Formats: sequence, structure tokens, C-alpha cells
Amino acid sequence: MKLRVPSRAWNRWLLRIALALTALAILPFLVFAVAVRLGRFPVEKLAPERTSSLTVLDQQGNVLRQRSGGAGTRETWVPLDRISEHLQDATVASEDHRFTSHGGVDALALLRAAWLDLRARRLAYGGSTLTMQLVRMALPRSRGFRNKLREMVLAGRLERALSKRQILEQVLNRAYYGHGAWGAEAAARFYFGRGARELSLGEASLLAVLPRGPDAYDPFRHLDRALRRRRHVLKLMERHGFCAKEDRELAERTPLVFARARPEFRAPHFVDWVTGTLPPEFRRAGTVRTTLDGPLQEALEVATLEHLKESAHLGISQAALVVLRNRDGAVLGFVGSRDYFDAKRNGATSGVLARQRPGSTLKPFVYALALERGDAPATVAFDVVLPGEVRSDHTLDVKQHGFARYREALAGSYNLAAVHTLARVGVPALLKRLRKAGLKTLDWPDERYGVNLAIGEAEVRLLELTSAFAAFGNMGRAVSATGVTVALSPTGTAWHPPANTGNQVFSPRIAWLIFDILSDPDARRPMFGDRVPLHLPFPVALKTGTTRAYTDNWALGTTAEYTVGVWAGNFDGSPTHQIMAMRGATPLLRAAFAALAARFGDPTPPPRPDGIEEADVCPLSGMRPGPHCPARKRERFLMGTAPTEPCTWHHHACGRIQVRYPEVLEGWARAQGLTDPHSCPAPVGDGRLRIVAPADGARFTIDPHRPLERQVPPFRAIPSDARVSWRIDGVDAGTWRPSRGEHVIEARLGQAVDSVRVLFE
Repeated sequence: MKLRVPSRAWNRWLLRIALALTALAILPFLVFAVAVRLGRFPVEKLAPERTSSLTVLDQQGNVLRQRSGGAGTRETWVPLDRISEHLQDATVASEDHRFTSHGGVDALALLRAAWLDLRARRLAYGGSTLTMQLVRMALPRSRGFRNKLREMVLAGRLERALSKRQILEQVLNRAYYGHGAWGAEAAARFYFGRGARELSLGEASLLAVLPRGPDAYDPFRHLDRALRRRRHVLKLMERHGFCAKEDRELAERTPLVFARARPEFRAPHFVDWVTGTLPPEFRRAGTVRTTLDGPLQEALEVATLEHLKESAHLGISQAALVVLRNRDGAVLGFVGSRDYFDAKRNGATSGVLARQRPGSTLKPFVYALALERGDAPATVAFDVVLPGEVRSDHTLDVKQHGFARYREALAGSYNLAAVHTLARVGVPALLKRLRKAGLKTLDWPDERYGVNLAIGEAEVRLLELTSAFAAFGNMGRAVSATGVTVALSPTGTAWHPPANTGNQVFSPRIAWLIFDILSDPDARRPMFGDRVPLHLPFPVALKTGTTRAYTDNWALGTTAEYTVGVWAGNFDGSPTHQIMAMRGATPLLRAAFAALAARFGDPTPPPRPDGIEEADVCPLSGMRPGPHCPARKRERFLMGTAPTEPCTWHHHACGRIQVRYPEVLEGWARAQGLTDPHSCPAPVGDGRLRIVAPADGARFTIDPHRPLERQVPPFRAIPSDARVSWRIDGVDAGTWRPSRGEHVIEARLGQAVDSVRVLFE
């Protein structure tokens, strides 16, 4: 068989195709080479500039923080031989390991980035070399395909203008490492308190991580994430021959020790917040005079540390505190955590700005709305489970106090009373008022909130809640918190914060009545006794809040001049040792007011406005005292709202004064033994045995820290008879112990039997 030999014509066509493909492949490189040689890189843009630093001052003019105003400033520029070789190697290994061999553009890195972008179906990888990064630093432009091509050409021109060492020196002096640290020298001194040439392998590899994401890899906020990335960088260094395996392992084992003493790094959470409120053009250079009172801030920081030291056994690791001046919203004190640099406890997180559940601290706003709608401090709220509420989550593990006048219900923080009061005024009305007061975190649609909003089923920030709570000491006007007095640019241009002093949330009379209730120690006493740690020589309107899972403790206090907000708990969301806010947060609030008094003199209560009247009421019913009321109490009212109907609860029967409770309270009163069936002939009834406590369907929460025998609920039945026998799941109630799940409680009197089902969780 003969082999067919291709013709010469066919061979010529194959050669032409090969040449064309080769030309197509070479053409981009030829175009790139021509474009590079047709122009020059503006190397004058790379000269370090003398830029004014950003200086933040407290109210007294003392420096809180001073930092370089931007990249490439002479203040922080150091030559390459004064930068640790570890940092040089870590930067090259992690960002551009072929840095010494390419001409500004790494074709392999670009192809790899394109492939990864295709797989990810998004532009997530750029393939930029260190030279291309320097181009972006010196000549910043928006991202896009056209600018990417321009960047590549400029990188080629830059490679012709500077040596590799000069390019690396520029990159390391211009990179942003977070917390205002521009350049390797500033970063080394900020994080480790030493010069860039003194960095160890472990320290240098961590710094090499930061320019990729200064916020995402912030070691004070996300240490674990930063260390994971550092391990990757160290492995890259080992792979590319920049360090030996044993050096890498030693660096990973050696703990990082961050610098603690920073003479110009005071009130760090406040400075972070206040610089973030500035217009962008004032954030990099100039002078910022703030409202922070230096001596007060120092006292508050000491008080916070002392409180946390005393609360360590309570399962509380963090606390935050803010002090506002009511007349203008000036922030006088701002403590975000126990230690900004404590990475293990997420110390860089600001508890003043974090979103947390507020517990009972929204209740004053609920009752203020009720007063607006015609109720009074003497109005009675029912603190019982109403029909249809047995399985509502706001009734779980909530003690029923029966009833209380608004004064005692708010001061004592009765949960069910607040929920029922909110049901009357309406959730949309409360949301509208809270948003008007400045609570921006209530950002869900209205329909997602329920009456549980009264007991803290939402998220708020301490700064915003404190600003809103100021309304009760500030004649009904919330404050708009501000930390800046004036910001001055290097050229002398001044910026003042907007003159927004806050919205009028309630009338002065409504706000004054709420202040009167919250500053009344007698009103708190039925719930808290004399255990409230707020013994001060001046009145403070106090409201505390504890979340259901004991994760957050809150305390808010206000006077005519100042409002203080305190949060205590754990940033990781772990619960305290079932600590209430009276122990977990109120002592720190008291310390803050004591510091204010020592600094500025005793605060005062807001002046009593016109339109307030006083009248006697029955302490039980809140109505006008009737002829059979055994006592009376002086109460304050909006003009014209004092009760006129005489008390209908007290009456005279069978030779003595008795109480006839409203129908909704009858079951609760019987369960509490507050009715006396033997004082008068009992009314004729059906004679059936009925369990009145616990209610059918009731839920109970088992407390792991209390003996089980002390968690058996009380049993009561009608008729009340000592011969009634009780069994639970067929076991004598006297020997039964609570366990998780549903249980059947049975009462028996002769042949009469009644039963209910309850759930323990």
C-alpha cells in the first residue's frame, strides 16, 4: 500500500496557519512592548510628601491620637535596608513570588486569575504584581478592564524606571496596615512597639497579611482569621525558599505580643467612632477637637476595669459605657470595652456601637405612650397570663405579680404588665416613636415585631438607646450624640457637625412623669427591695434590662444634665451566670454618676413643668379612695387625669373589709391565697374540683443551678381542702422531681378528679 504524501500546496497552507497563530500569540506582547517604550512613568508621583498628620484632641486639648495622614509621607518612610527581610520575603511570597523575574506583569498570574474568575463566576482575582499594586497606590483609578490594561502598561514603564529594590521599598512604605498605620515602619511601631527592621518572622508574616484586608484581618478584632491567613503566608514562604520548615514551625508556635503602651492612643473606641463621623476630606490630615472630657474618661476607664474585676465570678468579661451631655448631645465619656488590644476577648469591638438585645430598657417608652393616651401613673396594669396567652413565648418562665399601678409596674419592670400595656398602645406606635428617638437598628418591617418588643425582642446600640433615653431627663427631647467640636484641615478649612440637637419625642410633662417614676425608690421597693445599688445624694431616673438568656445586662440613667448608658456581658454572646442587671450593670452606672458629680458637681432632676397635679389614690386599685379603702397614697397626674371614680375593689361584707378583685385576677388571687372563703358564706357553685394552679398548658424552665426539689410548682385547687391529694405522672407529688417534657398533674378529692398538662424545658 502506497503512503500518500501531502502536496506542496498543502504544506504551504499549514505553514501559513502556523505563522498566523504565532503572530496572533506574539502580537499582544509586541503591542505591550511598544506601549511600554512609547511613554514614561511619572516617577515624580513616587516622591514621599510631607503631609500633616491627623491629630485628635480631647476637650482639654490633650492628644488622644496622632497618626500619619496617608501613604508615602516622609514621617514614616524608611529605606529598604531598615525593613526586616522577613517582611520583605513575606510580602513577596504572598503577593508576587515571581517578583524578581517578571517585567511588571506576570502572564502566568493573569491566566491563573482569569481561570479562577471563570470558576467563581465573578471578578474575585486580579493577578496583580507588586509593581501593578504600586501603580494603583501612586495613581489611583477606578477598577475596570480598560484601567487594568493601563495599569499593566504603566507597570512595564515603572519597571524600566526603578529597580526591583526601589519598587519593593515603595510598596512597603505605602501599604496600609490598618488603624491609621501607613507603611511598614508605622505598622511595626503600632502593633509591636518596635522599628520595622526589628520584626521577627512571626511578626513580619502577620503584618504581610494586613494590606490584603486591614479590616477583615484586624488582629484586635479577628485574631483567629488573621492567624489562619498568616499560616498560609508562612507556608508560601517555606514553599518558595524564603524560610526553613523549622523556622516556620517556630514562628507559628511563638505567641504574638502586641504593644501595650501607646502614649498617643487614648480612648481608642471613641477615636475610631469620632473619626468615622468626619467628612472623608477631614479624616486623613488636620486637627479634630472633640467633646471628650479627658479627666472624666480616665475615671470611667478605671471604674470599668474595677467593675469587671469585681464581676469576673459572675460570668461577665466585658462592659461598655457612654456619657452624654443632654443640652447638646456631646459625648463626654466613651468606653467600648475593657481593653481595646485584648484580642482574646474581642476587645477592639465597641460595646457602645454593637447591636444587642435591650431587655426591659424599652419599657419607659411603652408607658410614656400609655400616659399620652390618657392613662396615669395610678392606672392598674394586669401582670398575669391573660386568656389565650398560656403558650405565648412572653409568658414562659415569667413570674406573675398579679397587678400593679403603672408606677410600680414600670419601676419594678413587670414583664407581663408591659406586654399588655404595649398591646393597648400598639406596636406600630411604639416603633414610630423609638425610631423618632434615634433607634436606627429597628430596621425590620413593622409586622415582624410583636408585643415582645416591650421586653426587648429587638436589637439596639448602646449609643442610640442612651441618646433616646435622655428624653426622660431632657424635657422629652432625645439627643443626637456628637463627638466633634470642630475639625480643621491643614489649610485651615473648618468643619462643624450639623446642629441637630435631637427630636422632641414626648411632651415635657410626659417625660417628667416617667422621670418621677424611675427615680422613685419606693416604687422599686416591691420588686427589688433595698437591693438596688444606686445610693446617690441626687435623684437619677434608672431603668435596667436583662435579656431572657442572661446574655446582656443594661443600665440607663438620666438627670437634667447628663445621661449614662451601661452594657455588660460577653462579646461572644455567651450567657452570664444568670446575673440580673442590678448586679451586672447598675454598679458601673452608679460609678459613672459619682465620677460626673466629682467632676462637675451634683446633677439635678429636671424641673417640674406646668400642668402636673397631685391627688390621693387607693394604693391597691389606683382609683379615688373610697369609704372602705384602708390606706391612701399621693400620686401625680397630668392636669385633668386624676381618677374621679371611687374604689370598687374594697367593700364591707360579713363585718370586715374585703377585696373584690377584677374577674381577670380571680384565678391569680385564689392561687396566691388572697381570698378568704371562710369569711362569708361561699356562693353556691357546681361543687366540682378544679385545679387553679398551675394553669393547663403552662410552661416552666428548669434552672440547672437550683435544686430540683425547689422547682416543683405550687399546687392549688377549688375547693381548697387539705384532703386534696396530688399526683404527677402517677407519682406522689411530694416525691416527684421536674424533668424535661410534658407532665400530667392530677388532683383528687374523694371521687372528684381534675388534671392539667404542663411542660418543663
